[in-house]
Amino acid sequence: MRSRRADVFWVLFLGHAASLALVTSVSAFLLRKVALARGARKALIGGLVILGTLDLVCWLLLPMWGNASVLLGGAIILESILLLYVALHPLRDMWIYRRWTGTGGPPVRVAIVGGGFAGLYTALHLDRRLGYHKDLQITVIDRRNYFLFPPLLPSVAAGSIETRQVTYPFRRIFEAANVSFKKESVEAIDLDNKVIRARVDVDDNPVTGEPETIWCETHYDILVLCPGSDTNTFNTPGVKEYAFFMRELGDAIAVRNHIIDNFERAARETDADRRREQLTFVVVGAGPTGVELAAETRDLIDHILMSRYPEIDPAEVSVVMIQSGNQILPGWHKEVVGSAEGRLRKLRVDLRLGRRVVHVTPFAVTLDDGTKIATRTCVWCAGVKPAPLLAACNLPLHKSGRVEIGDDLRVKGRDDVFVLGDAAFLLHEGSPLPPLGQVAFQQGQHAATNIDLLIRKQPTRPFKYFNYGALVSVGDKFAAVDLFGVRISGFIAWWVWRTLYLAKLVGFGNKVRVVLDWTLDLIVERSISQIAADRQDFSGNKFADNAPLAARPRPQDGVPDGLSAPPPAHVPTQQAPAAPTAPPA
Repeated sequence: MRSRRADVFWVLFLGHAASLALVTSVSAFLLRKVALARGARKALIGGLVILGTLDLVCWLLLPMWGNASVLLGGAIILESILLLYVALHPLRDMWIYRRWTGTGGPPVRVAIVGGGFAGLYTALHLDRRLGYHKDLQITVIDRRNYFLFPPLLPSVAAGSIETRQVTYPFRRIFEAANVSFKKESVEAIDLDNKVIRARVDVDDNPVTGEPETIWCETHYDILVLCPGSDTNTFNTPGVKEYAFFMRELGDAIAVRNHIIDNFERAARETDADRRREQLTFVVVGAGPTGVELAAETRDLIDHILMSRYPEIDPAEVSVVMIQSGNQILPGWHKEVVGSAEGRLRKLRVDLRLGRRVVHVTPFAVTLDDGTKIATRTCVWCAGVKPAPLLAACNLPLHKSGRVEIGDDLRVKGRDDVFVLGDAAFLLHEGSPLPPLGQVAFQQGQHAATNIDLLIRKQPTRPFKYFNYGALVSVGDKFAAVDLFGVRISGFIAWWVWRTLYLAKLVGFGNKVRVVLDWTLDLIVERSISQIAADRQDFSGNKFADNAPLAARPRPQDGVPDGLSAPPPAHVPTQQAPAAPTAPPA
């Protein structure tokens, strides 16, 4: 009798183990078809494995330990709940979002040029609506292999956030989505033949250092064009050659290194005029980026650098902000503007309103009234202009250079082309939509909806923009916020600013790291180490190849500032890489 009971027990045990393994495997397979963060997916599958193991152990202990039945019951309950979620969550998504049955013919190819807010949100929301299907191909093309979160670049420049926290790899973002990624630089788009031509750097010549490039083509059925924008220099002489920008991750790193380098040099400089020149930092443009950069720079100087450079008199250091209009943050509510301006003045930022920069040299910034500000640092945050790719696409352009689009975000006369973000010109309540992140991600979500409708051969819907408001950080523990018509400033506004930016940051790991950076910044001093992006030559008496402007020799006698002069013998001259051959016709 005992042997028969033992046989029944082992049959039940093996049957239970086999069914448990089968259900867990199917649930894990379904879970991989859902656009879920890798960490969350691993946690769910890991929880299933742990509970399943506990379940089987309790089965084995039942004949020997009566209390094992209690553990077994608890494990089965938790395991059942987790299995139901892991299995039903993918099935729910497939039922609600993935009802598209495909075309039955060639796959629909959706190409998204640009991986900023607009491109990223288009890809992710389109994948969520249609999901994985053999008849759908979504491709994102960008010259970077990561998504960049530009609003936090001033924080990177000041060192309050580490560089990697504002980026997230596209391949990681799209790993659980029906989206493929290509790292390419798009040079031309043939709208008639629906072909994207792009340049790819495949190698570097080890002898000449010149990049070796190839040209690639991507065919599409539906194009989403969102290449973003470039810095607008307004053809001001010297800006391209001698000013820093705040558009890319490398810009923020370069500005941070340059500020620290100027302090290092000023600490050894004996000439008072040169010290003042090295310790004057000019920010051109008083939009959100310029305001945040000026405030962050002032905080970095006052809270970190001054204590580490006792040789420098605080009175010698100045941060100057130049704005062509009569107020900072143009277009913002006057209450928010007043709070931000008052905070900047309290931080001792020298505001020059109603003044325009007419010339930039390595050693000075000249204003339209003839004033010359001696400085080694000019950061240009004065505006944006459309990406040059738009002019080469034969699309209807507004006088601003942006592409004119209809209410459904498509180009008039081109039903298969969507243009989003900074590249698009669309009127809202009589005024063009500004080049802002909240405009871009709202357009990305709506474009995904209209592409879904277009594929299903249903009428598209007009885009309706909702203005959530605006917010700007003005130094340590202070911000000015205008959200849903509610305007506040101070510490609470600063907390709201951090919370909202943290919510929009891509990647759970990045969110955790940023929270840690912000927390540690309260109790641990920031590093003032210079992080060089290129190889440096410290041998002999040579300048590094990537030496900042402060390291450049002053103009030779008789050569005006800003004009080229023969480099000294000890400064190596770099040869510009050869331009790639033209793309195939």
